[in-house]
Amino acid sequence: MGIPLMIMYLVNTGDLLAFLFVKYYSIIRHFVSRIIRQQSQRLGLQTKLPFEITHQIVQRQVAIKAILSVLVLYIVAGAVLFSNWEGWSYIDAAYFSFITFSTIGLGDLVPGKGTLTDNENGKSILCALYLLYGLVLTTMCFKLVQDDLFSIKRRILTRLGFDTQHHHYHYRQSFDDRRYVMPIRETNI
Repeated sequence: MGIPLMIMYLVNTGDLLAFLFVKYYSIIRHFVSRIIRQQSQRLGLQTKLPFEITHQIVQRQVAIKAILSVLVLYIVAGAVLFSNWEGWSYIDAAYFSFITFSTIGLGDLVPGKGTLTDNENGKSILCALYLLYGLVLTTMCFKLVQDDLFSIKRRILTRLGFDTQHHHYHYRQSFDDRRYVMPIRETNI
């Protein structure tokens, strides 16, 4: 019962985090483009920014570089944390974080091994929270990359002349609340 609950927790929390990430990413991107546009108008430049896109497209698509940079920064933060706590090298600590978030973990590096005393319980709780949030962050990154790849696939199929709206199993993205629904198709029996 614990594994299905954990999967449900990771998926639901990852979806929520993905929604928030897209929302804040679009706000920051819009703010930066507005500042650049104002600066270029002050200098008299009339150049069109390469990333000026309609608000709807910005809200839906997040650059894969931004998604992966968040995960890399989190792994680097874990490398600094575990290298200080456990005395590991930065490479070992980064390896531990990456393996823990991307697979089930190999068990060759275990934080707190042999040091779990009453004084170290706080570190154990912080380590568990770091790992749990890292799993949610990884789920969010997979979800956003999956969304980008799905939209690329849909654009390619549309350009090739295939109707992507009538496939049996496809996800339709609601633009307002980013919920995913699978439409039920009526069949005549």
